[in-house]
Amino acid sequence: MKFSYDVTVDAPQDRVWAILSDVPQAASLMPGVESVEEQPDGTYLGAVRVRVGPIGFTLTGRVEVEQDREAGTWRLRARADDRRVGAGVSSSVETVISELSPGQTQMRVGADVSFSGRLGQLGQPLIKKKADDMVQEFAEGLKRAVASG
Repeated sequence: MKFSYDVTVDAPQDRVWAILSDVPQAASLMPGVESVEEQPDGTYLGAVRVRVGPIGFTLTGRVEVEQDREAGTWRLRARADDRRVGAGVSSSVETVISELSPGQTQMRVGADVSFSGRLGQLGQPLIKKKADDMVQEFAEGLKRAVASG
């Protein structure tokens, strides 16, 4: 499934970059994230608890993050599974960050996500609704984080 979102944050671009560059802090803004640990190779191991429709999942896996401030891109690739219920997700996310005006930053987020096992069986409308809710909660958390800091 492909997802796209536009998020506008009332904060300077440097403040948004500072939060996104601190992967554990950025992850803490995403609902359901239970843990994020940086590995010696620069990747991250993490776990996220998600409820989609009638089924709850705890997905654990690896995340790679690439940033190019000059190009204004922040990329994430992740693969996670819940072996207990036989579900998995693989995602590639690209965010283009630009300054709309002094003190206002726009994030254009595009994601390509593949679901397997029980997650793949839930159907696109349920998954889309959950993704929309999670991005909205992340955006609100980011707005609070930039305002407080």
